[in-house]
Amino acid sequence: MPIVINYVVPEPTLPTYAPVWEDDDACSILVPLDVLSMDPSLVTITAGGVALPEDAAPAWSNTDTYGIGDQVHHLATHRVYESLKDNNIGKDPTVLANRVSAAGVGTWWLEVGPTNRAAMFDGLVSSKTYADSPLVIKLRPGAFNGFALFGIEADQYSVTVKDAPGGNTIYYQPLTSLDASTPGDYYEYFFSPFKPLTRLVRTDIEPYGSAEITLILTKASGQVGLGMFAIGDMRPIGIPQRDASVEPIDYSYVKTDQYGNSTVRKGAVATGMSITTKMDKELAGLVLDTVQQVLGTPCVVVGSKAQYYEWMTVFGLISGRMSPADYPFATLSITVKGLI
Repeated sequence: MPIVINYVVPEPTLPTYAPVWEDDDACSILVPLDVLSMDPSLVTITAGGVALPEDAAPAWSNTDTYGIGDQVHHLATHRVYESLKDNNIGKDPTVLANRVSAAGVGTWWLEVGPTNRAAMFDGLVSSKTYADSPLVIKLRPGAFNGFALFGIEADQYSVTVKDAPGGNTIYYQPLTSLDASTPGDYYEYFFSPFKPLTRLVRTDIEPYGSAEITLILTKASGQVGLGMFAIGDMRPIGIPQRDASVEPIDYSYVKTDQYGNSTVRKGAVATGMSITTKMDKELAGLVLDTVQQVLGTPCVVVGSKAQYYEWMTVFGLISGRMSPADYPFATLSITVKGLI
């Protein structure tokens, strides 16, 4: 009988990929909701038990006359404006021509910044909301799965998330001290100064279409301050790689006078980051859509969810590059320009 030999060609073995730090680790971007454009009935903010006013500056009126240096706010933009001229009447500060001419010269109004009430929602940490304690912020943003607080000036905080107003509690953080002190030995424990926690990021909150979140910030002495309250959809953008780097950015500068005397003017500090992530090729399109959605929008980037890597959470403007070279995976390289 003839001998029959069957050759079996094995299926090609694709390389496997394991996360570098934790099995469920992921780099994520918080795609923020625009709280300032929400229906006002869905936003309630109180300070010291009373409604927090929009700003100390009065609302603009088209019948009032303003002089140089007078400030007003406008509810349509939640911004504060300062008059550049006397006899300023009927000039709407939200109209560009009333702030700057075609030649780039200031006309009637100078845009100063956000109103006090809106400062924590304007997407920048450098502009802060200040209010009497306790500051209570209640939002009904719809479905969300994460939020971030930056520029916190408070002693304690509490967060409650319900699936609907008056509904079931799905996330609860009781009143907790905002203490970031981590003494390494007994000497530091007894003699190191108190270090306040100035930022918080919370993820993995179960989303509900009618969700309601209540944030409470308290302070024993002085006013509560909050630089940014960002809430939205925390989206994974791949498994972080070991080549990530975080860069503190110093905005201090040296001023030298005509006699050669130099003075260091200490400025604010921000944090930038460069990070590479990998993902299955099937997810590359979704990840790219996420990156494109937040281009030009300051956002929170969580570099890693792994324990001890909390310092890889930064805030700023991102840019990125996607590559399919590492088949069957896609590689995303992003840079976060840290903002203050």
